[in-house]
Amino acid sequence: MIRRSISRLTIVSLIFIVAACDRGYEDCHDSMYLENRSGSTIYYLSTLKEGFMNYDPSNPTYSADYRIAAGENRKIRIGITLSCWEQVLSNAGGYLYIYIFDAERVDSEGWNNVKETPLKRYKLSANQLKETGWQVSYP
Repeated sequence: MIRRSISRLTIVSLIFIVAACDRGYEDCHDSMYLENRSGSTIYYLSTLKEGFMNYDPSNPTYSADYRIAAGENRKIRIGITLSCWEQVLSNAGGYLYIYIFDAERVDSEGWNNVKETPLKRYKLSANQLKETGWQVSYP
């Protein structure tokens, strides 16, 4: 019950941020991408609050969006459609956090047993993302 309330609060907060989008930013990006340069399939989790693992990326309902095969490039999702990443990051503390997990391990051991041990953790600001062309590469 508490977890569901936190998730709803997060979604409502993000909707307010997006709805209030001023577009007062020189460049506004509505998408960014994650490229899996490793030799194995990964899951990623993206969040605006460090350590806030509010969903299981391996859940069959939406795992296709968060599972990236070796060599694949995928649009990063945050749970809602965004029109301006720059403003969302600015209003949400300034950073996007991306956590990378080995898909084989998540599938065999279960999300709850793996979520505290990501392969890689990114803490990215809008300026850092701009420098990379809104493309994040793993590894």
